[in-house]
Amino acid sequence: MEKKEKIFSKLNIKDYTNRLEKILEKKKFSLDTKNLLLSMLYKIENGYNDYSKTKIQVPNKNEFIQNIFNIINKKCNQIIVAEFDSQASSLLKNKNVKYIIDKEKQEIIAIANELLVFNCILNMQENEIIMPQEKQSLKVPVSNLLNIGNRINQTEVIRDFNGWSWDIVLKEIDNISVNTVFQTILYLTGYEFIQKWINNSSNLADYLDLFSSYLKENYGEKRANQFITLFCKLAIDISIYDKNEQYEFWKEKRDIFNQELEKLQDKENYISNKTKEKKEYTKQIEDIDKIINNKELLKEEYTKRNEKLPNKEKIFSISHLVLRLEKERNDFLEKIKQCNILIEPKGYVKRKHEVEAKVQFLNKLDIDKNQDIRNTIIQLCNIFLSCFEIKIAKAQTKQEVLTYIYELRYYGFLPLDKEGNTLKSIPKLQIAFQKCKKNLLEKARKLGVIDEITEDEKANFEIVSKIFDSKMIDLDHMIVEIKIIDEKLYVEYYDEKVLESRIQVQSDKTIKLKKKTKLFI
Repeated sequence: MEKKEKIFSKLNIKDYTNRLEKILEKKKFSLDTKNLLLSMLYKIENGYNDYSKTKIQVPNKNEFIQNIFNIINKKCNQIIVAEFDSQASSLLKNKNVKYIIDKEKQEIIAIANELLVFNCILNMQENEIIMPQEKQSLKVPVSNLLNIGNRINQTEVIRDFNGWSWDIVLKEIDNISVNTVFQTILYLTGYEFIQKWINNSSNLADYLDLFSSYLKENYGEKRANQFITLFCKLAIDISIYDKNEQYEFWKEKRDIFNQELEKLQDKENYISNKTKEKKEYTKQIEDIDKIINNKELLKEEYTKRNEKLPNKEKIFSISHLVLRLEKERNDFLEKIKQCNILIEPKGYVKRKHEVEAKVQFLNKLDIDKNQDIRNTIIQLCNIFLSCFEIKIAKAQTKQEVLTYIYELRYYGFLPLDKEGNTLKSIPKLQIAFQKCKKNLLEKARKLGVIDEITEDEKANFEIVSKIFDSKMIDLDHMIVEIKIIDEKLYVEYYDEKVLESRIQVQSDKTIKLKKKTKLFI
C-alpha cells in the first residue's frame, strides 16, 4: 500500500511541476525565483498528506495547490527573490524588512525562503472581509484576524510538516494569538464555512450573523452569545495591539454611543432637540434653494467657497457647484427624514433600544490598550471545549469519533504563547480537556474504534489517553506493549516498529502482559 502511495506521490509531483512550469513560462521571473517556487511546490506536495491527516479540516491537495497556481498566474506580475548581496537584498535591508508587497503593481520582493515567499503569495489574494452596513466598524479587526489566520493556517503545510514528522515551529508563526483564535473557529464550524466567509463577495450575506445562528442551532444561545462576544473582543483587542489608531477609533465609538444614550434618557429634551435640528436643516435647504435659483447668489457662493479651498479642491465651475449644492440639499432632506423618525414614539423607542444594545455590546468588549489577550483566548477555548463535548455526545459513527480524536489531539497541541505553552497544558483548560478526552474515549470504546488494553478502567484511560500526547502522524499505526521493567509496569508506544514513548502505570488490578497490540481496531 505504501509503495503505491509513493508511486502516486511521484506522479502527482510531476504533474504539479508541469502545471507550475507552464505558468512560469509566461512570467518574467528570474531563474532563482522559478527554482524557489518549484522547491516550495515540492515541500507543499511532500508534506500535504501528513498535514491533511493531522489537521483533518483542510481542502483536498489538488484544490489547495490549484489555488496557489491561480494566485501566481493572476495576481503576481513579478516575484523577486532577494539573494545574498543582491540589489533586492539591499533594499530589504535598508527598510529593515523581510519582504515588500505591492498589490497594485502585483509585485513581491522577498528573502529567498520558501515559507516566506509562500506567505507573500497568499497575501496577494487577501481582501477586506465584507460586513453589512450596521457592522462596518468590525470590518478592519475581523478582516485582520481571518486573513492572517487563514495565511498562517495554509503555510503550516511547509512550516510544520516535512514529509516524515510533525514539528510545530513557534518562531515562524506570525501571530500566535490570531492562529489560536482562527483554529478555534475552524474546528467549530469546519473548513468550508470559514472559506466561504473569507471569500464572500456579496453584500447581502452577513457571515457573522450566519456564524452566530450556526452556534445557536448546534450549541445553544448562551454559548453562541458568549462565543461571538469573545470573538469580536479578540478581533478588536488584537487589532488594537497591532494598530494604536484602532484603540482611538473604538474608544471614540464607545464615547459617542454613551453620550447618545445619555441624551435619549431624557425623552422630552431629546425630542425637543431633534425638532430644533429639523428646523435648522429646513432653513439650510431654503438657503440652498435661494442660491440655486439666483445666478448672482450662485456666483457669490462660487467665489466665496473657492477662496477658502486649496487649489487641489477648488470647484471647477458653477455647474459643478450646483451639483454639490444639490447633493448637500439631499443630505439635509435625509437628515430631516431621520429626525421625523426619531420624533415619532415608535422611532424613538427603536433607536433607544438600538443604542442600549450597542452600549451593552461595547461595554462587554471592555476595550482597553492593555488587554490580557491571553486570558480572553483561554475563555474562548473553554467555550469551544464545551461545544466539542456536545459534538462528541452527538457522534454516532466510528468515522466521526476517529475524526474528533484527531481534531482534539491537534487542538491540544496548539501553542498559546511564544513560550510554547500548549492549550492542553494550561491549568484553566485542563478540566475541560479531560472531560472531552474521557467522553471521546468512552464513545470510541463503545463503537469499537479503540481496543481495550485492561479491565482496570483508570489504568486503561491513562494508557489510551496518551494518543492525545502523541505526534504520530497516522494513529492507526500506533501499537502498545505492556512490560515489566525492574518490577515496575510500563507501557511502550510504537509507531509500527519504532518506539515513540514509554510511560509507567499504576494499577490495583492485574494487567495481562501482552505482545504488541494495535490500539486502533
